[in-house]
Amino acid sequence: MCSAMIKAAAGDDLTTLRDKTFAAFRNECRLNKDQHDESNSCSFSTVASKPPTFKFILKPLSMPFRLDFAVKIERGASLALAESTTHGSIFAEMNIGGQNNRRSAVRSCYNVECHDAVATHDEAGLVDANEYRPFWIEYKGGVVRVGKGGQEEAFLEWDAGAHHQRVATQVRIGIASWAKANGDWVFYKFCA
Repeated sequence: MCSAMIKAAAGDDLTTLRDKTFAAFRNECRLNKDQHDESNSCSFSTVASKPPTFKFILKPLSMPFRLDFAVKIERGASLALAESTTHGSIFAEMNIGGQNNRRSAVRSCYNVECHDAVATHDEAGLVDANEYRPFWIEYKGGVVRVGKGGQEEAFLEWDAGAHHQRVATQVRIGIASWAKANGDWVFYKFCA
């Protein structure tokens, strides 16, 4: 069990207190240090660009894998699964909190080449510029799944293997920030 405390300031209304409480809970409990081995974590920053320029991070991952991470960004946290460290090798691109933090989407290649989403999820406020929000990506049997930290159900799922008619077994991870939103990222496994 986890708990968090806040201090109320004079003049705080119930909405402000609720927001402070949930923020403290998310910071203390959703990213509880007991949940992840901090000694194996690594941090990265991304600079906003349009179109996004992916920075390939971590060591190559072998399928199947689940990657837990947290991101602090106003909108448009972008991740790519690729067969090498080039934009042309991207076989799945995920954008969390796109369209002004209202929609998340998966594309079948780098978005400059593939404008149409193959999977979408509408939910406002998935990412936040002031606090880290936890997420995970799973890649198994060619299927890409994206979910919120602390939840097993994915909010995005897509079969990249069926779409591309092949399953990549060695995968590189790319991260990027869209438009005007710089991002800070923490990954909890597979750091080089």
